[in-house]
Amino acid sequence: MKRALTFILLMISASVFQSMALAEDAQDAKTVLSRVARAMGADNLKTIHYSGTGSSYIEPGPTAGLVHSVMKSYVRDINLDAMTSRLQLVRMEGTPPADKTIVHASDASSPWSSQFEFWLTPYGFLKAAVTNNAKVETKTLFGTTYKTVTCTLPDGHVVVGYINDKDLIERVETKIGENSDVIVESTYRDYADFAGVKFPSMIIEKHGGSLSLILVVKEVKAGN
Repeated sequence: MKRALTFILLMISASVFQSMALAEDAQDAKTVLSRVARAMGADNLKTIHYSGTGSSYIEPGPTAGLVHSVMKSYVRDINLDAMTSRLQLVRMEGTPPADKTIVHASDASSPWSSQFEFWLTPYGFLKAAVTNNAKVETKTLFGTTYKTVTCTLPDGHVVVGYINDKDLIERVETKIGENSDVIVESTYRDYADFAGVKFPSMIIEKHGGSLSLILVVKEVKAGN
């Protein structure tokens, strides 16, 4: 009888401690995200437009290596309330090189293979983390310590953001593919102030470990 009572008390204690830990994690995540929103000027942000130039890397075939392509223009418009993203880029392809325009739009009902791009952006990730149950941990990556914020979207996809010591989002990653086994990541460097909104001046994207984009941001417009 005493053993049974002891076991029950231990189970109750474990459950209480687990609930306290979850509550503490949630509170900690809320505090971290609040600091990030302030640092990035995201408290009242509804739309963001950014553009620039750089390089994109395309995979021409299963046996060929990545091909570098000059990107003459890159323009993305994001609506955080509607959870929409529209990208238009112009890059040079072929021999002799010729301009090719690519337009890509997605919303919350789009397949994950298209929709993930919205959540990988700094402000898309921040919206995901604030509106879903996020947890925060500390992680060291290549010698740098970050606060990592992990959130699970309603469709079950997991997105992870890395917050640096300036409360800025330095990296966001998720998985795509038929078996959700391909890691896609965006790294954000050299944040600058654009009329009160902090936005990275350089964006580096990788797909399955291979470089897919280098963007030098030239213009950012935010809407409240």
